[in-house]
Formats: sequence, C-alpha cells, structure tokens
Amino acid sequence: MTATTLVIATYNRGPRIGATLDSVLAQTRRPDEVVIVDDCSTDGTGDWVRDHYPDVRVVRTPKNLYTSGARNFGARAATGGVLVFLDHDDVLHPHAVETLTDLLREFPEARAAYADHRYVNTVSGVTHPDHHTSQPAFHRMRQVRASRETAAGRLYSRPMFYALLKGNLLQQPWAVYRDTLLELGGFAEDIRFCEDWDLYLRVVRSHPVALTDAVISDHIIEGENLHLTPNQVGMYRRVLRRMMRAEPLNPRVVVPAARTLAHFAKADGDAAASTGAAWRAYMRSFAYWPFDHVVAARALVLLPLKLLTGRKPPQPSAESQT
Repeated sequence: MTATTLVIATYNRGPRIGATLDSVLAQTRRPDEVVIVDDCSTDGTGDWVRDHYPDVRVVRTPKNLYTSGARNFGARAATGGVLVFLDHDDVLHPHAVETLTDLLREFPEARAAYADHRYVNTVSGVTHPDHHTSQPAFHRMRQVRASRETAAGRLYSRPMFYALLKGNLLQQPWAVYRDTLLELGGFAEDIRFCEDWDLYLRVVRSHPVALTDAVISDHIIEGENLHLTPNQVGMYRRVLRRMMRAEPLNPRVVVPAARTLAHFAKADGDAAASTGAAWRAYMRSFAYWPFDHVVAARALVLLPLKLLTGRKPPQPSAESQT
C-alpha cells in the first residue's frame, strides 16, 4: 500500500492537541508519517508538540494561512502518496486509518475515501452517533446510485457530484491521493467555513470516490470552531457559482445551483423587508431559474408599482414570509 501521511493543521491549540495525537498514534495501522502544520501559532503549539511527540513532524507556515492554506502547506510538505486530513480537535477511533486505506485498496478506481463520524457538540451538549443514519439530511445519500458495492463500502462517480450540489454528504477525516489533491489545486484558499465541501465537489466531479458507513472518529465542536458564521452563506454562493462556471451548459449542475442561489437571495430580501435593499435582493433571486413563485409575484407586481409611482412598494408582512 502507498505510504500514508496524516496532516493536521493547527493554530494555538497548545497541549489540548495531545488527545488528537494520542488517537493518531494508537491506530491499528499507524500512518507512515504524521505532519503537524503549525499555522504561526503564538502560544508555542509547535514547540510543545516537538517536545512531547518526537516522532511527529512539525512544519511551520511562513505566515498565518488559515485552514485551507495550512492544509495545502502540509500536503506539499508530506512524503506519503496518500494524505489523511484531520482537524486538530477531533479524535480518531483506533481503526480509522486502516478503514480509509482499506477502502482505497478495495476500490482501486477511487482517488479518495470517506467514512462517517460521531458528532459531539461540547457547547450545546448535542451528540449524534453518526450522520449517515441518524441525520435526516443524509438520508438522500441512499438515493445516490453507486457504481459498485462490496462488504467494505461503495464506489461513487458523477451521481455523487450531482448529489453534493444540493448539500454536503461526505465527512472528514478523509483520505486522498496526494497527486490527485495537487492536480486539483488543493483546498481553495479564498474559501472559508465550507472549504471541505468545495474540495469534495471538485474531487467527485473528476474522480470516483469510495465511501463506507463505518464511524471512524469523534468530530468535536467547541466554542472556537462552531461552523455557522455570518460569512458562511457568502462562501456557499462562491462555491456554487464556480460550479456553474465550470459546467455552464449542464442543467444537472446549473439548475440545483441556481435554485440554491435564488433561495439565498430571497432570504436576503426577507431579512431586509423594511428597506429598499429588499427589492434588489428579490430581483437577484428572480434572475435565477427556476425562481420562487412568491419572488416572481413580488418582482412582477410590486416592483413595477414602485417604478410607476415613485413610492416604496408595500412590503410583505411577517406572516407572508413564513
């Protein structure tokens, strides 16, 4: 099997990264190399890892590169042909690396491998034992046609790409061939908060991937790494627009992406319903096809009224927005 490098990008994690590294070093199939990317931490994280885990290789970025840039820095520094990416606050189950590398061996056509994880939110106290089964949003995964299935897992090609356009279905930690990652340009460094989804889309657009329902890690949400941020929708928009530009004549790409972008624009309008800016947002939503019939009514009836009278058109009531 090709040598494996496990890459962890970190910033100011300090000794708390010890639990993550302990889980990495307790694997039934230990990675051939573990690379910690110290993204210019100011608390001595890199030095602490060197002192306490001498078998772990620490590389430091020349400046703060954030998540995507730090991961790319680690990928370029890695010596293994297969890369496994892990967050600095997650914990691997003992069979994690073995599960991912076995998937790549089982499905030699695949260029990346994915599994499931347990969700642990230390802020809210919410825990989900997995995603593939317990989360309703992931049930549509069963509707995605697999190219091949064995006892070890399933192989997917383009149908998974089309499914991911409607929302992410793939989890980390994950494994990818290093040459494939570099060929695709790595993580997009101008994407934050959904950089994984962006890269997964680009991987499955071009290559088959393997998937198992096995739970291989605990994905731990802490106060400093909560996923929902004010800029997240803006990043979703950027990803979807890039997919539309990549395949502008493919309705299976353009239609679901446009529908989501229209929904975002409508939400912008609803949020600004007491201002003139609402109408600009509604018009952006109306520009996408297929558009929401409510937005169409507002754009085709109320906006001309504004243009004809010079008055602000009546805004929808709170009840009409529900």
